[in-house]
Amino acid sequence: MRLSNRLKKLLINCILESYGEVDVYLFGSRTDNSKKGGDIDLAVDVDLTREEFKQQKIKFIMTMIKQGLELKVDIVPYKSHDKLLTEEIFKSAVKIN
Repeated sequence: MRLSNRLKKLLINCILESYGEVDVYLFGSRTDNSKKGGDIDLAVDVDLTREEFKQQKIKFIMTMIKQGLELKVDIVPYKSHDKLLTEEIFKSAVKIN
């Protein structure tokens, strides 16, 4: 997993502040130690409508900004409405909290 412990803690704190107590998963290229670069793909296990998720995502982004984190982070529901995305998450997801 290509995510420092410090960055992992900061991201988890931002997520918990925005979404509450949820399971957080890293997926995508950052789970492969042989790759370089790439954005940070996160999935959160929440039971929210799309609109509720969007509102919490805005809160997450604002929390990141307040923490001084200027990162390319994609955050999606763990059980996405997009079948291909859900398959990708299930294939490579690593629980980080």
